Amino acid sequence: MSKDVIIGLETHIQLNTKSKMFCQCPTKGSDEPNTRTCEVCIGAPGSKPRINREVVNKALSVALALNCEINKRMTWDRKSYFYPDMSKNYQITQYDTPLGFKGKLKVNARVIRIRRVHMEEDPARLVHAGGDIRSSDYVKVDYNRSGTPLIEVVTEPDLRSPEGARDYLRSLLSILEHLGVFEPGDYTIKSDCNISIKGGQRVEVKNVSGLKDVEKALTYELVRQRNLLKRGKKVKRGTRQFSPAGGTTYALRTKESEMDYGYIVDPDLPWLVLTNKKIRRARGSLPELPAERVKRFIKEYGMNKEQAHTLVSDKALADFFEDCVKGYKDPTRIASWVDTQLLKCLNYQKQTIRESKVKPESFMELIRLMDKGVITERLGKELIKDYVSTGKSPKELVEEKGLGTLSDKELKKVVKKVLKDNPDVNIKKDKKSINYLIGQVLRATKGQADPNKIRGLIKKEF
Repeated sequence: MSKDVIIGLETHIQLNTKSKMFCQCPTKGSDEPNTRTCEVCIGAPGSKPRINREVVNKALSVALALNCEINKRMTWDRKSYFYPDMSKNYQITQYDTPLGFKGKLKVNARVIRIRRVHMEEDPARLVHAGGDIRSSDYVKVDYNRSGTPLIEVVTEPDLRSPEGARDYLRSLLSILEHLGVFEPGDYTIKSDCNISIKGGQRVEVKNVSGLKDVEKALTYELVRQRNLLKRGKKVKRGTRQFSPAGGTTYALRTKESEMDYGYIVDPDLPWLVLTNKKIRRARGSLPELPAERVKRFIKEYGMNKEQAHTLVSDKALADFFEDCVKGYKDPTRIASWVDTQLLKCLNYQKQTIRESKVKPESFMELIRLMDKGVITERLGKELIKDYVSTGKSPKELVEEKGLGTLSDKELKKVVKKVLKDNPDVNIKKDKKSINYLIGQVLRATKGQADPNKIRGLIKKEF
């Protein structure tokens, strides 16, 4: 964390509604360009928008979960700009009266203030043919995305490092998933990243997708600005774009001011009014949120704080864990295996639990194979790699590979052979040499024996 670094994020989240924000066109369906459109979402003259109540309800739950104060009377505003992705030359948003304001989110013992949470529509998608925004031969416009409902969560400039920005987004995503308003993989999240070094001008990096790229973009921009200051140059205020391929940012344009957008109240939409009763009902229907779930995991399952945070940071992983512990007497054992071995394998495969073939039933099958002594813990740590990559039943994998714990009789034979092959090794003269012998037995049995049992058999032979 650097005290001289000032970072604020404006994060746009696509809500998982069935229809668009101001019309009945579906948000999901055919990917054929310009097929999920109507007069409203392409901005045809004379078309009239209508408010999607599902969007309001989901946005309200987010504002409440972020501890925001709620505006009870709101206007819709037109943000005017001229660009191919907005055919009517304005975007419907909330400017003067956002849905939520003065919120807060605690991240790693640090409170990040939320300036505002508001609703707006997504513009169309631009397809740059033959290059990127700087080098394409021409641009195609797909209006399927136009009118898709978004919420924008804007922080105060309370973040002090790229890593802190990543952790904030991870916490925000966990809340969105627990609320059921956002689904990773199927819906998008993009952030406009504002960064400056104290005393210098603010630079905005536009439309950075995901958590890792936000951290990379801010890290690059921080280094770039520090290098400019070291050379005695000024950091100019402006807007930049992030290139994921190169991990760099490049200049787009000088920064607009809010006045450049010419905000006006949208005359086609009525005031949005929320009653006290509706707000109370929405607050009362909030599900268990990540912070509460972490506390419950610590109390109910006896896990440590770090372990609880790791599991709850991904709702699907927390749900997976809770499905696994149903009917199992030792949740700490499950937590340990999920937190270490399972996550290690998923990370190696570059998958989340949601994307993987891992299921609670088959994962518990692996745990019970170890509990029953069919395979050793050591073998289980090897078997889980094949299980995660293939999704096959652990029992099937044991049979396919000819694995399984050796009988006492078979193990004694292996121990005697190892001792015979190593006549110079005497554990009475050198106590540490027993570890060498255990290793030789494990190698001979391909890990199909319990090291403690091997140790006992070796000691009996001396």
